[in-house]
Amino acid sequence: MLTILTQTFKGPPLWVWPLFVYLIARGIIAFKPRIMPLKKIFILPSVFFFLSIQRLVSNINFLTCLVWLLSIIIGAFLSFVIFKNIQVGADKKNNLLKLPGSYSTLVLILISFSIKFYFWFIIAKDPILLKDSMFFYRYILATTLSFGMFLGRTLLYFYKFKKTDSTSLLDTKAGLQKEKAF
Repeated sequence: MLTILTQTFKGPPLWVWPLFVYLIARGIIAFKPRIMPLKKIFILPSVFFFLSIQRLVSNINFLTCLVWLLSIIIGAFLSFVIFKNIQVGADKKNNLLKLPGSYSTLVLILISFSIKFYFWFIIAKDPILLKDSMFFYRYILATTLSFGMFLGRTLLYFYKFKKTDSTSLLDTKAGLQKEKAF
């Protein structure tokens, strides 16, 4: 058991741990309704974009790119289906977005990192697996779905921001906290 635990934590690079803590904190912040600058909705997709291309660049070819794009499309579609009924508020003058509290951000982060940890563990045990194209495509598919989900949700929020009537959110204090530069 200790060997498995050691291999699991040995697989990911060191920079992953501070990133993981940051993302968990973001997921916990998302539990409560919040008002945030519109540009901040692009942070999580950007992080997961980076994580999705991490191994892709080492083995880039047409089929790998196709699997990567398909994973993004599937993830975005799932995101649209899951989050289509979420109501957002928009303050277009100040570029603020009002989001309801939700556990979904933390759940998506935990699922994404669990998948990554699983693959890091398998690869740490047997690095030769990366040369197996079917394993590599499954790895790209699984790890890119989360990027697609975050991207899809962000695009949906952005679309709803554009379509929603604008109201001033600067004065809204009723139980909502204005998000700080976390």
